[in-house]
Amino acid sequence: MAGFVKLLMIAFTAAMVENAIFSRALVTRKMLFLKNREEILTFSAVITLMTVISGVICYAADSLLLYPRGVSIYIRSALYVLIMAAVHTAMIVAASRKAGEWYARAKNVLLMAGYNVAVLGTILLCSFNRYNLWERLFYFVGTGVGVTLALVLLDVANQNIAMSRVPRIFRGLPILLLYIGILSLAFYGLIGHPITF
Repeated sequence: MAGFVKLLMIAFTAAMVENAIFSRALVTRKMLFLKNREEILTFSAVITLMTVISGVICYAADSLLLYPRGVSIYIRSALYVLIMAAVHTAMIVAASRKAGEWYARAKNVLLMAGYNVAVLGTILLCSFNRYNLWERLFYFVGTGVGVTLALVLLDVANQNIAMSRVPRIFRGLPILLLYIGILSLAFYGLIGHPITF
């Protein structure tokens, strides 16, 4: 029971406290191009799926090859990128063959979300912390949930900001970036200490 509670705390920490957008700033550039709720949910689902699949393969590579041989972090990072590229390619091919109509609508989002710095950053954090397989899985899913919640929150905020009277110079992207900055400071205050890498 204590082990399961620890896993839930890891997932909660990944989703809320060490949020990929507000605390780590990992998805900020890509999220500015998402236009509607369907794109946000597709983007978040692909990031979560990519992180879980790539992370499990990277865990196997860590356990079997990299940790026993004492491979440097630079080579590990390059191997993680290659694994992510292979998984992303396999996902694109599978989506184009199995879900042709959906793939045609979501092609740009799939390409944008699949090969993302949030995936690599999450895998590297789990590797640095030496998480076991279950801890990594819960961290990956927690990160996906956190990205989803943050993107939905920012979408709602963007809609509310669009309806309010904002000075012309701040309309659009500048006010959204200010809003993200204020939320990031709030998340930083929630943590109460700097995040260790």
